[in-house]
Amino acid sequence: MPARAGLTLTLIKTPGKSYNPFRIHGCRTLARGLLYMRVMNTQRYSMPRGFTLVELLIVVAVIGLIAAIAIPNLLNAIERGRQARTIGDIRGLSTGIAMYQQDYVHYPIVADWAEVTTLEVFLQPYMSGYNASDGWRRPFMYLSNGNVYTMVSYGMNGSADQPWTRGPIHLFDDDIVVNNGVFIQWPAGIQQ
Repeated sequence: MPARAGLTLTLIKTPGKSYNPFRIHGCRTLARGLLYMRVMNTQRYSMPRGFTLVELLIVVAVIGLIAAIAIPNLLNAIERGRQARTIGDIRGLSTGIAMYQQDYVHYPIVADWAEVTTLEVFLQPYMSGYNASDGWRRPFMYLSNGNVYTMVSYGMNGSADQPWTRGPIHLFDDDIVVNNGVFIQWPAGIQQ
């Protein structure tokens, strides 16, 4: 009998059993053998071999879309955290300066803008281990004639933005300013 393409005929002779020339792969009848062949052929070619290029491109596009949405929000949250830390540190320093003023009836005098680290000798009895830099790791600046004082964080850009707006600010680059323990310029609302 001529063999067809893709069809394997195996003659199996089992001792003690009758000989059947149409047994295919150990099946008893030709029909079962052909059914077995069809199942084996479809299983062989339909096995998953991996992801297609289109599937991979779709996954990359979805990941890119999620990243495009999440990264700006993450960066914005980091900057808001830095602003909040700066405000907290300024409040702590203002409390120490106010305690000094209550004892000596004047604020620590600094004739020109100087870093807050110059106040260490004045604030040491009132504060231990204060943070002299803002959330962007730049030093707070301080100015006082003894009657009033001003303390400034120059914000994300690190440069002075005068004249001050005297109210809420909406940019991370804007200065955060305290005058005699009262914020005269502070972050509020959505920041950019």
